[in-house]
Amino acid sequence: MRTNYLTVSIFWLVQASALLVVAVPFSWPLVALWAASHFLRAIGLTLAFHRYFAHRAFQMHRLVRFAWAGIGTAAMQKGPLWWAGHHVNHHRFADREGDPHSPWVSGLYYAHIGWFLNDTKHDRLEASNPVVRDFGAIPEIAFLDRYFFIPPLTLALALYLAGGLPWLVWGFCLPTVTLAHATFAINTVNHMFGSRRFDTIDESRNNPFTAVFAVGEGWHNNHHRYQRAARNGFYWWEFDPTFYVIKAMQAVGLAWDLQPVPDRIYAEARETQARRTLREAR
Repeated sequence: MRTNYLTVSIFWLVQASALLVVAVPFSWPLVALWAASHFLRAIGLTLAFHRYFAHRAFQMHRLVRFAWAGIGTAAMQKGPLWWAGHHVNHHRFADREGDPHSPWVSGLYYAHIGWFLNDTKHDRLEASNPVVRDFGAIPEIAFLDRYFFIPPLTLALALYLAGGLPWLVWGFCLPTVTLAHATFAINTVNHMFGSRRFDTIDESRNNPFTAVFAVGEGWHNNHHRYQRAARNGFYWWEFDPTFYVIKAMQAVGLAWDLQPVPDRIYAEARETQARRTLREAR
């Protein structure tokens, strides 16, 4: 199994760079910079890569799509076609052979990080993949996917020029690492720990902790039961900032055709809960 040593080296270099936070001055504005960089790029990933490209959960204007795709690509998790295309494969084979990142099939380390670095097995998508088929011919999206290193490199350079090493560390290094693990945790933590509202055929779980740092993606059991919805938090109390941004875009005409959670899915949730309550009462 061939290893792409350049990819692996850059990945671990960025991971290690987060430790530089102990070498630069601390200030609350720098913490705010971390939060802005982490959560804005997280929404780029979840809104564009996940809910738009992978699941067609809503529609948006081409320029807005390119902007959010660029923000998501700046997260340093490769390009939109690669990311969304492999996510489609995850759903197709969830927690079975063929799932690129199942902790039950491949083990915890491989599901969390190893699959992302294993270019031999996971760096190419089949031409029939629906993400490649539907979006691969769009020039600006193909550009981001091929030259996925440009947005994060541009962000890192801009932050360094604006605020020197402290801004680079708190605005790029640390949040790139926290966002990587927030994303990867959906593949691992959310298939091992949490609650299951729906009896899906996989091991997906809802986890409110991962929902915070992955901007709503932690309601993973919900999502595996009904992938098409624009919201992963099916109820108002399930924190889903990605959906709030999509709704705000809809309010100003930048997004439309938001896919709702069907009534039958809510009915199934009630029936499942009633059945479990009855079983526990016996």
